[in-house]
Amino acid sequence: MESKPMEGKIAIVTGGASGIGRTISSRLSKAAATVIIFGRNVERGNKAVAEITDDGGKAEFYRTDLISGEEIERSMSQVLTKYETVDILVNNAGISGFMGPVADTPMQEVEDVLKVNLTSIFHLSKLVLPKMIENKYGRIINISSVAPRVTPPNSATYNMSKAAVNALTKTLSREVASYGITVNAIAPGLVMTERILKSRLPGMARESGISPEEMLQKLTEGTDTHRLTREEDVAELVMFLASKASQNITGEIVNVAGGF
Repeated sequence: MESKPMEGKIAIVTGGASGIGRTISSRLSKAAATVIIFGRNVERGNKAVAEITDDGGKAEFYRTDLISGEEIERSMSQVLTKYETVDILVNNAGISGFMGPVADTPMQEVEDVLKVNLTSIFHLSKLVLPKMIENKYGRIINISSVAPRVTPPNSATYNMSKAAVNALTKTLSREVASYGITVNAIAPGLVMTERILKSRLPGMARESGISPEEMLQKLTEGTDTHRLTREEDVAELVMFLASKASQNITGEIVNVAGGF
């Protein structure tokens, strides 16, 4: 295998400064891709870039609020002006939004979740496609979720946003396959990120009337592999879908949930 399989490739990772996105950014940089991180948190973004460059990689951070179409266009214009193309787009950023019944969900929460989780993916894909089509090459990888399949209650906005991501993935893949561009989605189960451990897991435990430790055990036992998804599981699949080896795989929604 090549030691630098992504050398010369320009890869954008949204939300690439923390959690799953940070691990994806690191793996792409180790494969010699130039990693462009889009995100809102400047301190976190600069820290991620410093860590990647200290490790011998190439990375840049562009402060981008994915709720704003104007900021998306500004950042993408800067990237395309500097690098002229984007070879790999990893639409990783996502928010859970309000967790509660539909009847209690504020409409602003619905709009914000859809803008980040869905509209930004559409917008970024639209902006990178002209160069990908011109180059007859591209990889678009969307981070979805098992949520549309299991439809947990009290998360309707999140569930429907990810269901729409799956539909967009399949539709777009059919439109651009003849240009050498693949479009796939990864659907993780519950991933043990710091955010999940500190906020989501305790909330799920309260709803079920059990302790966070008992909830973690219950979730783990609910998988065939008896372990929850790790950030590295998602990042390794991103690496495969971004590689030459995946050139005949497109329009797929790949579950990474231990059989859950």
